Amino acid sequence: MANLVGNRGENELSKIGFTTRMVSMGHQACGALELWNYPVWLMDIVTQNVDGTDRADRVNLASLEIYRDRERNVPRYNEFRRSLFLIPITKWDNLTDNKEVIATLNEVYGDDVEQLDLLVGLLAEKKIKGLHFLRRHLSFFLSWPQ
Repeated sequence: MANLVGNRGENELSKIGFTTRMVSMGHQACGALELWNYPVWLMDIVTQNVDGTDRADRVNLASLEIYRDRERNVPRYNEFRRSLFLIPITKWDNLTDNKEVIATLNEVYGDDVEQLDLLVGLLAEKKIKGLHFLRRHLSFFLSWPQ
């Protein structure tokens, strides 16, 4: 996948062809939508300038997603839950039973559950069979520019 990004990617994708790409996307399973399952290669992307030369700064797409959500005023996790008439969490134990996740959330957000970013919360929460995909797409539409 890393070879399909940027200028190199344009060459590779044109060799593969549009039809093959579309068929492949329709038949390949995506990764599980959960914490610590972000593709490593998406956290160190080499970007290009308009003239096609590589830029010195690299992009961590995982961090950029959260940054853009904050920049666009996407609601935080509890605010999102309230907008769906769901009970907001009051402590990390309401979100997950995973002790490693709770420890990391404490490290990043402290005790302030109201600061939990929507994407992080959706990926960390206890999974309800069949609904996680729907919630992820709802958060995408909330972040869509108005």
